[in-house]
Amino acid sequence: MPKKTNAAIPSEPRWMTQCDVVKYNLQIPQELKEKLNKEALEKNMDTSTYICGVLAGDIKRKKPGKKG
Repeated sequence: MPKKTNAAIPSEPRWMTQCDVVKYNLQIPQELKEKLNKEALEKNMDTSTYICGVLAGDIKRKKPGKKG
């Protein structure tokens, strides 16, 4: 009897969900965590949703100005 095989389903990239951010507890410096938390509060969002938006490209962060 021949062995049945399923058609291969190609994997697609996906963005991290809120649960992923909390689950994997991204390793980011404490100073950056504080900045992200402050930015999230300014936009009335929770931090994990804000980080997901930044990673997905839905939210653009301000770039620091040049010093000197």
